[in-house]
This record gives sequence, structure tokens and C-alpha cells, in this order.
Amino acid sequence: MLQATGLLIAGMIIGSALFLGIYHHHLNSTLIYNRELQDANEQLLQDNSSYRSNKNVQSRINRLDVVIESGVAEPLDKLVEQELERRIRNDLNVIKGQRISSFSESPHLFQALIAQKTYHNVLDKDYSVHVTTMVLVQTELKVWVTAKEWKRSPT
Repeated sequence: MLQATGLLIAGMIIGSALFLGIYHHHLNSTLIYNRELQDANEQLLQDNSSYRSNKNVQSRINRLDVVIESGVAEPLDKLVEQELERRIRNDLNVIKGQRISSFSESPHLFQALIAQKTYHNVLDKDYSVHVTTMVLVQTELKVWVTAKEWKRSPT
């Protein structure tokens, strides 16, 4: 009788642990998908307002596209990439509406907005970003950045 009760309790504990593991996996994937949809919605709202204000002007930057690249040795989490992309897009939002000719004359000024910038408290960690490439295609500015976890040097 005591062994049967022990087996029943052990089975309940193992079953609940298995259920919680599966539940956590599905919850995590749902949260990631929700975050992707929120970021896409935010970007579309920003692009829409930019297009409305500059719809008749073709010689201005109307859209930003940010691509985060992480190192092979230290790949970034999907949520971290999305949060960094959102913060970089917000920092580069001042570029929207600028003349394409001003970007062509001095791209280093635009690159300096986020060059070697450190983003603090991104999911409880700090990350430094480095601009690898900035390309202007018609009215869309594409920015590729590499991101690494920023570690303070011991002093």
C-alpha cells in the first residue's frame, strides 16, 4: 500500500514537471511571436506616418531597415535581437525625412548616431553595437550592425 502511494506521488510529480516543461516551451514561443508582431506593428506605424508626411517628396529617406548580426561564438537570443533592433530604429528615427543628398554628402555623420554605442539593460544585460554597413536604396536606408554583450573591464 505504501509503495503504491509512493509511486502515485512520484508519478504526479514527474507528470507535473513534464507538463510545466511543455507549458513553458509553448509560452516562450508565444511570447516571442507576440514580440515579433508588436515590433512589426510599431515599424509599420512609423513607416506609415513617415510616408504620409513625405508622400509627395521622393528625395527624402522614408524607411529604415535594421539588421542585427551576432557573432558565431556568442549568438544573441531572439528577444534580445528584437529589443536591440527596436532601440536602434528609435535612435535612427531622426534620419527619416532627411534629404537623400545630405546622406550622400556625409554618411559618417549618420553612422555616428549609433557607432560604438552601448545599449544598457536589454533584458538585464548591456550590449555594444557596431555599424558594419549602411546602404541607401531609393528612399530606404538599410543598416547592418553587429551586437556583442558588453562586459565592463575590471578596474
